[in-house]
Amino acid sequence: MATVGAGLLLAAGFASPAESSPQASGKADARGGTLRIDSRSDFDYIDTSLAYFSHSWQIMNATQLKLLSFPDVEGTAGTRIRPEAAAGFPRVSNGGKTYLFTIKKGFRFSDGSPVTAANFQAAIARGLNPKMQSPASSFLDDVAKYRTVGQYGLEVTLKTVAPDFLARMSMPFFSAIPVNRPIVPEGVDAPLVSAGPYFIQEWVKQRSAVIVRNPFWNSAKEPWKSLARPAQVNRIEYTFSNSLDATLLRLRRNEVDLGNIPPAAASDLAREFGLNKGRFFIRKNLVFWYLALNNDSALFKGNVKLRQAVNYAIDRPQIVRQHGYLGGGRTDQILPPGMPGFKDGKIYPLEGQNANTRKQATALAQGNTRGGKAVFYAFNTAPGPAIAQVVQFNLKQIGIDVEIKQFDRTVQHDKVGTRGEPFDISHSGWGADYPDPYNFINVLLDGKKIQATNNVNEAYFNNPAYNAKMEKASRLAGNARLTNYGNLDIDIMKNQAPLAPYIVTNARVFVSQDVGCYNFSPVNATTNLVAVCKK
Repeated sequence: MATVGAGLLLAAGFASPAESSPQASGKADARGGTLRIDSRSDFDYIDTSLAYFSHSWQIMNATQLKLLSFPDVEGTAGTRIRPEAAAGFPRVSNGGKTYLFTIKKGFRFSDGSPVTAANFQAAIARGLNPKMQSPASSFLDDVAKYRTVGQYGLEVTLKTVAPDFLARMSMPFFSAIPVNRPIVPEGVDAPLVSAGPYFIQEWVKQRSAVIVRNPFWNSAKEPWKSLARPAQVNRIEYTFSNSLDATLLRLRRNEVDLGNIPPAAASDLAREFGLNKGRFFIRKNLVFWYLALNNDSALFKGNVKLRQAVNYAIDRPQIVRQHGYLGGGRTDQILPPGMPGFKDGKIYPLEGQNANTRKQATALAQGNTRGGKAVFYAFNTAPGPAIAQVVQFNLKQIGIDVEIKQFDRTVQHDKVGTRGEPFDISHSGWGADYPDPYNFINVLLDGKKIQATNNVNEAYFNNPAYNAKMEKASRLAGNARLTNYGNLDIDIMKNQAPLAPYIVTNARVFVSQDVGCYNFSPVNATTNLVAVCKK
């Protein structure tokens, strides 16, 4: 999923068990109350077919009912897929290509209507509808057919065996939706009927959102009880667009419970509150940030040497410093360390600039700068502006004058996701939707998946030979799959360089003194709103 920026609502990843123990509070934690959240950026969408930001998926995790999901616990146990609306794992036939899910009876939407197989069929159909331009379509291109079998059976047949299919079905795109939900390319608005523990009651764009309990979710009875989804608080209130400094002050004053923090504040918070002791938390992520080099632009199209030059020219240590204390570790690859299949390729300089790296960058850029002008789309909150300035200086050294254009992160993401937008470089981040290398390499770089809008392939990389390599890797299983992806990661970055990765991040979370049982979702890599509680 696309990532937002600094602080709480950062990205997706997996926390190690040692870092993931729930924190005890000084007094008993209570069920109920209101969880107050400041978010610098608004949601991209609340529509399940379109929402793809990390904090949008944070509310999807709290409001939606999926066929399969992950437990509301931290550590390794929280990364093991399990049935949710499904009565069990699907029955597999047809040589591993046909899956039959049986839906448990009794689930209800927030308007009281029952959940059946037709509601999951509707989600697939809506994701495939070309009018929606849904990112979900890129996860459904191997679906040959799908149908309901009676009232509670859903059968999906694939064109070929896909080892990651069950993991894909855990994504919010494929949550149960009302069968009459309209096709709205801009996304449906609140109140939004949903079948999870909560539903979105109100959304005032750029201002606020309110999430309240689904009145038909009963944790004391089946089919809900066995899911052990705690749904601790009664109400969740979002406030959008406060500055990072204002949110930090509000957190200290106990006026808000969760929120984005300035990267520069991390070291002071660690000294004052310690790490993972109840107020300031660090969690490892399967998240990387990068510069997308637009292969559709006149500057980078067919210009491998210049793309490689950018990777040699950028000062990764200096860029990483802008993320602040414990912000993360340097990288030059697409797959983050910790992702199955990762292999360290040692491709581009991670230790900073020196005479040799500058010489390599200059030699690659010579004769390939095509006028020497680049438009850089940056986001306007820390660390975006500072990183843009570092990159601007770095690329000046190889003959590229960079014009920086700053936007709200949501606006920037929408712009660069629209094919034809006049940019050359975009600053972006990506976190795992599920723990498989397909979700980084194929999702971000398979050119066959490019559409008119809502693209996550912000490099617009579309190389037929590499599209074929990605498809081949996706059909493999086990160690062969992971080895192939590890080698492909190195191959793409060394020989094509469509991106310039620079950091694998940590999530840094500061909470108010009223937050009790803090919980970090190891799959969504955000605070788990279903499990966190107030004191």
